[in-house]
Amino acid sequence: MADRPPFRERVRLARQITELDSIMRRYFVIGAFDGALTILGVILAASLIGALTKSLVLVAGVSGGLALGISSMVGAYEAERVERRLDEMNLRNSMLRDPSPQYRAALETASWLGAVVHAIAPVIAALIPVIPYLIIDDLMIATYWAIGFTLSFLFAMGAYLGSMIKERRIVTGLRFAAAGLLTAALIYALGLVPF
Repeated sequence: MADRPPFRERVRLARQITELDSIMRRYFVIGAFDGALTILGVILAASLIGALTKSLVLVAGVSGGLALGISSMVGAYEAERVERRLDEMNLRNSMLRDPSPQYRAALETASWLGAVVHAIAPVIAALIPVIPYLIIDDLMIATYWAIGFTLSFLFAMGAYLGSMIKERRIVTGLRFAAAGLLTAALIYALGLVPF
């Protein structure tokens, strides 16, 4: 496409037109929560039913993270693609002309970058609860460390985001970590239910 600007220019335009930084930040947080808590949930469930093994954790962590990444990428891209088309239609209706190729390229770039961030975040975060099993042989101790690593990761993510909006870091960090504690408590409670 002759009118299509270079990638760097498309990113600059996407940042101006679509609030790209905000979109990517949101997708990272959502994806990271999904990755960390899903794999922690699998680990805790396997532990509760006595099926926990190091190989299960490694396979579930890597394959679960990849599945979440692919799912997140496709879902984010398709959602952004629809929003992009709606934006183009609204612009066309309000200005009575088609959007410029640069505008379209900026929106497409934002869609792809948001999708890529949403794909990478759960893959990275899914590995957080897996790390202890790579270095600790005792499965129960590794499970406690997996919980600690996951809660620490959530706390750090919350504290960072809290600092961005001038909230008390500790409060925001604790809110994020509380989601991990709630997940663990619900899985533990589910483990007490006789099936």
